Parts: sequence; structure tokens; C-alpha cells
Amino acid sequence: MFNLLTAEKIKVWKSRKMWVSLGLMVVLPLFYSWNEWYMHTKYGNELNQATDTVINGATGILMVEKMAAWILLAFAAFACFYIGEEFQNGTIRNTLSLGRNRMTYYVSKLLVTLLITTLGVVLITGLAMLAYTLAFGFGEVEGIKNYGNYVLKVFPVLLLLTLGTLSVPVALTFITRSTSVSLLLSFLYIMGTAFIPGVFAKIKGLEFLTEWFTETWLMYTDFAQQATYSQAPKMILVSLVTIVVSSALGMFIFQKSDIK
Repeated sequence: MFNLLTAEKIKVWKSRKMWVSLGLMVVLPLFYSWNEWYMHTKYGNELNQATDTVINGATGILMVEKMAAWILLAFAAFACFYIGEEFQNGTIRNTLSLGRNRMTYYVSKLLVTLLITTLGVVLITGLAMLAYTLAFGFGEVEGIKNYGNYVLKVFPVLLLLTLGTLSVPVALTFITRSTSVSLLLSFLYIMGTAFIPGVFAKIKGLEFLTEWFTETWLMYTDFAQQATYSQAPKMILVSLVTIVVSSALGMFIFQKSDIK
């Protein structure tokens, strides 16, 4: 596993896909902070915590919530291209012919994808806090007295929800063994699970299903509220279950698939 991860590290480091995805994580917070500063200074637009999510450096910790769709789509695309090209180019056969276990191979790809995503999440959050501090001051998160404790509780949950969602594109790529098909299905999954839970919420007896979608929590939870703290264990559970179930399904089908 260690040798395989080392090889993946070298491969990813030279990959333009990774740099494009991470580059987007740099551009987004800088662009949004500049645009909102410009609109504020030129037109007097006031930022509102409830609608804008990130309004100063302190609330920059919530940039993942604000930019959830961009982050998910960017790293889903990275996962599909990064893993899919192994099937497209046939290089996966070389790795497996060396006696690599398919489960080990799957786990190595999953870990690399989640690690790169983690790096992207840290990058976009850190830059958002810096950029919004320069534009609007550090300020505070309204209603939060212990900011350090708040960050330690909120950031890991936001990260886990993101990783949970992105474990699905990894599984889809191993299941379909096609970059284009997995890319399409991943985008449909991300866009669909952003809205489908709302349908379940309106059907009597199925309301509980809305809580089992990571995107429901990621996109529709107000992480600036103290009350959100009590929901953290449930969010963590949903994230971990999503990773385990999607990975188990992906591994099972990959184990049975015929690699040509």
C-alpha cells in the first residue's frame, strides 16, 4: 500500500488535473471577496450573514458551505479524470499485473482523492479568511462567543460532509470504468442530491431520508447557528456511512469487473 501511495503521489503531483482543481480553490475566494468588496465600496451593498454566509474574516471558515457546489463539482471532475484515465489508457492492467490487490488499488485512489480534496478545502478556507479579513476586517460570527471552539467543531464537520459526497464519484468511476460516463453520473448525483431530499421532505413517512444525504447538511444547514452543534454527530455519521457504503459498492463491482 505504501509503495502504491508513493507512486500515486508522484503521478498526481505531475497531473494538471490536480493543479486546475486546486487553482480553482485559490481563484474562488479571491474573486468573491474582491467582487463583494467592490460592490460594497462602489454601490454600498451590505453583506448579510443569513444570505451571504461569508461576510468577514471570521465567517471565512464557512467558505466551504458558501462554495459547496463549486467544490463538489471541481473535485468530482478531478476524481473522474484521475481514476478514469487509468481505464481509458489501460495503465490499470500494468498495475494489477504486478500482483496488486484490487481492493488496495481502490483504497489508494480513494485516499488520494480525499487527501487532495482536503488540501483544497483547507486552501479555500484559509484564503477566504485572509481575503475577507483584508476586505472587511476579521470581525466575528454573530452569536458565537468562543471562536476557537467554534472552528474546531464546524470545520471538521464541513470537511467530512465534503469527503462523504466525493466518495460517490470515486465509486461511480470504478463502477462505470469510463471517464465521460462517470463524470456525467457524478454531476447528476451532485445536482440531484441537492434537490431530491426536498421531495422526500414533502412525502409523509419519508421525511427522515432527507437527513441521509450529505449535501442536505452541507448546503441547507446554517453553520453559523449554535443549535447546529447538536447536529454534528449525526452529520459525521452520515458522512462516514456514505463513504463506507459507496466504497463497499464500488469495491464489490470493481472486484467482479473484467479489466480489458
